Amino acid sequence: MHAIETSSSSGLEPTSYVPCVRYTSGQNGTDLAEQRVGALVTELTARRQFFYGIEVVALQGGKPTCLDFNSFLPVLPTFVSIVWLGLAYCHVNPIDQVKSLQLARSLESRIPVMPHISAYCLSQERLDQFLALNFTNVLPIRGDAVHETQNFQYSWQVVDYLRRQRGENISICVAGYPEGYTSLPERQDPVQAMKFLKKKIAAGADCIITQMCYRSATIIQFIRDCRSAGITVPIVVGQTVADCFRTYRMSENIAGVHLPPDQRAELLQLKSHPQRVTQFFVQLSIRIIRDILDADLGVYGIQFYTFNKFEPVYEVLKELRSLDILKDADGH
Repeated sequence: MHAIETSSSSGLEPTSYVPCVRYTSGQNGTDLAEQRVGALVTELTARRQFFYGIEVVALQGGKPTCLDFNSFLPVLPTFVSIVWLGLAYCHVNPIDQVKSLQLARSLESRIPVMPHISAYCLSQERLDQFLALNFTNVLPIRGDAVHETQNFQYSWQVVDYLRRQRGENISICVAGYPEGYTSLPERQDPVQAMKFLKKKIAAGADCIITQMCYRSATIIQFIRDCRSAGITVPIVVGQTVADCFRTYRMSENIAGVHLPPDQRAELLQLKSHPQRVTQFFVQLSIRIIRDILDADLGVYGIQFYTFNKFEPVYEVLKELRSLDILKDADGH
């Protein structure tokens, strides 16, 4: 979900945030020789090894998100990406009280973690405060809204500042939009979106994570367009595996991305049966992943936009293992 996410909470009052996380016995923090997401993605891509990441939100129903890494075994996510709620986090001070950053801080010794940051109401001083937290990874987004006080109008400007301040000590992933920037009132066409993407790469981004898209052909064409445009950084494909019709509708409202009409009509027939909806999206995700791999584009990574609904992701991972697509470090 690369658009700026909103929240009914003002987020003005710092409150204690105690993460609800269960780690595996192997996540002791001693094996994190490389934590930069861009470098990890580049390495796995060079090995032609399928991998995945997950995107989570720090709160669920007003409570800390519960994340059990044991449920992802035997193959853990390569990284965890954490959503920035632009309108809610804008005035949270000091910045280390932002709940997404508190979650990121708690995870970073056990697994590579990539907090987002939005240009919405972002001043240079506040970005410096973020840099002082010394995260290894970041995903800057512009967001849908613009605040009159913000110093950065576009995400490429944030990328440029981060790279100049931190050099190669930080990995900067950026959003790519296979269908153009779909959250704006006037839909931005993919050609214009590609121009902005090239500016983000030129500014120093080392990895692209695409917005969710339900059309294999559109994703494949986007990847080819990136390469034709001279973009060589690795690409990770974003996927949503909805657990019910309400979650799918949420993705439509937030990201402005829709199923093709025939598939949406099929989904409408299933919407009162959550288990069938889940299977619909599990199988759709599997088809898209297989289509991308079959296209032989040099893209082997998926990021799951979970909406904190993990069960459908577990089902996809289980099927990917049965298809011998997802393997552990020993190739099993």
